[in-house]
Amino acid sequence: MVLVDSNVFIIDRFYPRDTLYPQNRGFIEKLASADAAVSILTLLELCGAASHRLSASELDSWLFRFDSVYPVTVINVHGILGKESEAWWHGFLGEVTANIAKKMTFGDAVLLREGENYNVDAIVTWNTKDFSRRTQLAVLTPSGFLRQH
Repeated sequence: MVLVDSNVFIIDRFYPRDTLYPQNRGFIEKLASADAAVSILTLLELCGAASHRLSASELDSWLFRFDSVYPVTVINVHGILGKESEAWWHGFLGEVTANIAKKMTFGDAVLLREGENYNVDAIVTWNTKDFSRRTQLAVLTPSGFLRQH
């Protein structure tokens, strides 16, 4: 499974003139065969960033039926099922805080936490430098992923 960052979807939906768009679109077209996933927390971040540019019905589709907009699996927050909420929250905060201490933004820290806990094959993002020397996971641009697959 590969975990996809929000910037891939932002470029696809809102920036068709971006120089990265053709490569990004090539990756989007391969999502169905890539065993691609997006964390529910990344989806919430994505919807917040896109909310000012989406209609109410489009935002509803993104929030509740993202897998019908893009061929990805929306994965739950790792470890939340079957745990007492206070214990889970304490562990979640500890892991995210440890990533933030690596000089990461909150969104990247959460994405990395999910990727490491799900033991994904790779994180796919246009901001690979944000993960450089912060994880043992493969971190690839969409172009890099396409070259390898």
